[in-house]
Amino acid sequence: MKKTLKRVSIILVTVAMSVGLCVGLAACGSSASNDEQMIRSELDKAFGTLKNPTEDSIKELTGGDLSDLDEMKQYGVDPIDMIKHLFGKFDYSIDNVKVDGDKAVATVTMTNVDIQAVVNETMSTLENDSDFIAQVQQAYTSGSMTDAYKLVFDKMFEAIDNSDKLVTSTSDFELEKKDGQWDFTDEAQQQLVHDLFGGMDLTNM
Repeated sequence: MKKTLKRVSIILVTVAMSVGLCVGLAACGSSASNDEQMIRSELDKAFGTLKNPTEDSIKELTGGDLSDLDEMKQYGVDPIDMIKHLFGKFDYSIDNVKVDGDKAVATVTMTNVDIQAVVNETMSTLENDSDFIAQVQQAYTSGSMTDAYKLVFDKMFEAIDNSDKLVTSTSDFELEKKDGQWDFTDEAQQQLVHDLFGGMDLTNM
């Protein structure tokens, strides 16, 4: 049971991180003013998609490729529903954008459920719930791995939906323009995922 829950928690985080949130931002014109407006517009589009995700908007955000999320289906989880659960209480504001040549800094404030804390607490609770363990074991015995995993995911999503453990972070994200596109630096991408998931510790990921 513990291995099952650990596996689910890893999948929950890893797959969600691969949604494609760190997308390239198309450059527009050569002036700092135009670049600033484009960065703001593209960031707003990406974060706005997380607040109100649909299959079409997620496809657009990820360049039309949702294959990274297909793994969730074998666990009885619809990828779009997963995103809705993970970001059901997500909010953001783009506080400032400064452009200096081919480099820029975007200051963004994000609020979301502390996903890591909720997952850890839920895992601990489920490991000590004899009735729930019996349900999972019954699903395994019947040969339905998908049903067994779905039981765990449903509990995880329910806990996230009901959680009031909100975390707000304000960070400066560095961007670079390469080949006509603005992209987050590697460090900024790590910070982005950290903030999106309510301050998740990524050191062991």
